[in-house]
Amino acid sequence: MFYYLPTFITIVCFLYYYFTRTFDYWRSKNVKGPNPIPFFGNFIDVFFRRKHVGILYTELYKQYPNEKVVGLYRMMSPTLLVRDLDIVKQVLIKDFESFPDRGVNFSKERLGDNLFHADIGVMKVLRKHLTSAFTANKFKNNFLVLAGRADKFIDYIESITMKDSVIDTLPVFRKYGVDSIMMGAFGIDIDPYSDEDKLCDLMDKEFQTPSYCLEMELLFPGALSKLNLSLFSDKTVQFCREVIEAGKTLEAIEKADINRAMDIFMDLRREGTVSSGKKSEEDKELWMKITDDVLAGQVFIFYLAGYGNNALLSTYALYHLAENPDIQELLVKDIDEVLQKHNGKFSYDALKDMKYLQMVFEETLRMHPLTNSVSRNVGRDIKLDGTDFVIKKNTVLAISPYAIHHDEKNYPEPEQFRPERFAPENAKDRHPCAMISFGLGPRSCLGTRFAQLQFGICMVKFFSKYRVEWTKNTVKTISYTPMRLLLTPSESIYLRLVPRNS
Repeated sequence: MFYYLPTFITIVCFLYYYFTRTFDYWRSKNVKGPNPIPFFGNFIDVFFRRKHVGILYTELYKQYPNEKVVGLYRMMSPTLLVRDLDIVKQVLIKDFESFPDRGVNFSKERLGDNLFHADIGVMKVLRKHLTSAFTANKFKNNFLVLAGRADKFIDYIESITMKDSVIDTLPVFRKYGVDSIMMGAFGIDIDPYSDEDKLCDLMDKEFQTPSYCLEMELLFPGALSKLNLSLFSDKTVQFCREVIEAGKTLEAIEKADINRAMDIFMDLRREGTVSSGKKSEEDKELWMKITDDVLAGQVFIFYLAGYGNNALLSTYALYHLAENPDIQELLVKDIDEVLQKHNGKFSYDALKDMKYLQMVFEETLRMHPLTNSVSRNVGRDIKLDGTDFVIKKNTVLAISPYAIHHDEKNYPEPEQFRPERFAPENAKDRHPCAMISFGLGPRSCLGTRFAQLQFGICMVKFFSKYRVEWTKNTVKTISYTPMRLLLTPSESIYLRLVPRNS
């Protein structure tokens, strides 16, 4: 037994060295931050799914109120948490080309080329072509499609509230999110409202349950790409591929005008190879081959954003409107008055006139930003604005929307739901990077306006027929589960729906 002791000690010492070898990084650069734990760094609660990463970043953000940046370790990976809004602007907008990528790469055959995670070259090519799905004219055409899906959703609500006026809000609104994105983006007509349909809940679990592949990448950088592994489950990959196959079938039956993302996907597939174009002579033109795997990656990000974000956003909005009946009445009044102004007809132009609805949208996203963090990988050594600190190439920066949105310096009494914060006269003097729910700059979310359209249509249809109230079982404080990728409530949100004609 003692014969093996030296070998055992050697192995233990080697492992200790390997899993702590980076832990002097921030101290050597005189950057303040929490002490790391061997192997886990500062991510032990995230690793064991005891805390959502968005909440961990917020706690660290608050622990260092006088620092512009905080040095931490995601497992062994040195990561810089940015607190200063001028540095946020530098990273996302001013010096974007120096912070081009997300810092996480995984199998391109298994959704790795999606618009969110793709490297800068792929992102530029895809963004140039997918932007055409989000123009004002496309939204006008999509308005009627989404309004029709919202009507089906209201019919569903009427049927379930005949049995019980209290609903578990998130799974109910998830059905509208799935229905509206499947038809609005992909042209696929489904029926998520039948008792037999389990698609919404099944795919929500597959899409949003975090795996340990990210932790593997943090411990062994490059492992996911080398081993052809994905951050997402096999069922998620298969679902996205099946949506593309359905798109091919729809295209073969009838070629629609380009109003949906799927129409653009099919056009790109026919072209085969596409480029980023050149804005100037100095620009380098980039090219990429469009495969079904590339298109499946875009299905993933469109679907997750379209159903997940919308269902959560609607749930949080109704929760706060039920909590604040006076604000709910202002919203109902805004909807009623605009509809009256438009002769009772709900249209795209009428929706644009509903200014208070837009404020509710913004304030809900401020309080519950659905993005865990905005991450960037440093492309070259660069000095951060307002500091003497030079950050080295391949260091990852993390920006926490939740922490920034709940900072009293940016929003006084941040735990209070106040849509008026986003009235033009109140928002004009705010730092442009104090609101980053959809990111900022060249890698900001393409679907911001689609999200506004999807949410706005649903809210108008809903509040034209219902008001919403807390119940004795409604949670008084929302906490977030670490078992979902997006910031999701850890408890069910029960609300009572009251017909307006009652």
